Formats: sequence, structure tokens, C-alpha cells
Amino acid sequence: MNDRLMLAKTFARARHEGQRYGEFPYHVHLDDVEKLAQPFGINAMIVAQLHDVLEDTTTSVDELVQDFGDKIALSVSYLTDPVAGDRGEKKRQLNQRFLQLDETDEAAKLALIVKACDRLSNVKACRLFHPEKFVMYQKEHSEFRKAAYRYGLCEMIWWELDMLIEVGDKIARY
Repeated sequence: MNDRLMLAKTFARARHEGQRYGEFPYHVHLDDVEKLAQPFGINAMIVAQLHDVLEDTTTSVDELVQDFGDKIALSVSYLTDPVAGDRGEKKRQLNQRFLQLDETDEAAKLALIVKACDRLSNVKACRLFHPEKFVMYQKEHSEFRKAAYRYGLCEMIWWELDMLIEVGDKIARY
């Protein structure tokens, strides 16, 4: 395993210690997002491990810059929910940010890829364990897709996400 990825895994586990993803330790979600991001390279895998660290812990952007560099820190900051407002307002602000990202910029590209992987991971988990949250993701999908999808960037992730959102419980759970 790459040393930078191992550092990201160790860093994220330490920062998210004690946090849960449903009934699982939080790192289960981070590892799932990393696995989905694997085809997009080591930097996408690193961002996947760190994608919630600014939002859910006391970690600062400066710490990420120091340990992982500007590009990774900027990418993680793009993924971080705004602080103020309810879920709807936060998602509107986040979608606005995604709309403005230029996928030719490496940090923005990584953020868009990892966000699609994160959403796919969340949708799969909610479909199996939290049907009420799955319905919430279905309702949010159209606006999220308009903001975060970029043609040709991570088509297979989007294909699976779109398919799960569209068919919901109409197909057998896997």
C-alpha cells in the first residue's frame, strides 16, 4: 500500500475515532468510498479517506495541507458541507459549489469523483439499512446530479448511482 494512502487511513481513523456510520465504525464508510475511488488513482483514494474529516472532526485545512499538500486539502475542503443552515440549505450551498468547479483543475476533479463515490456508498448503505434516508437521497438526486455530474469523469459510478436511485426497491437487494 502506498505510504500516503496509509497515512490518510491512519489519520482518518484517528480523527473519526468513536464515530459511527449507522451501526458500523466510521472507517467502514471511508474504506467503501476508497474502494469505489480506486480506479481513479491514489489521490482519489486519499481524498476518499479524508473526505469527511473537516466536516465531522476538529481537523483544520492547515493540518491537511501540512500532511497531504495543497491539492488534497483543497479537494477535501470542496467536499465539506457548509456550517450554517439545515440539511436542505447546506445541500443547496454545496451543490452551488459543485456547479462552479472546473473539472480540468485536479483538486476539483478529485472532489467531483469522490463526491460521486461517497453518494453511491451512502445510497447503497441506506437502501439496505435505512429506507427513510434512501428516500431522502432519491428526492435530492436530480439537483445533486445537475451540480456534481461531469460527462466522462466517472461514468460507471454515476451509472450505478442513477440505476439505484431510479429502481429503488423494485429490484432484489444485493
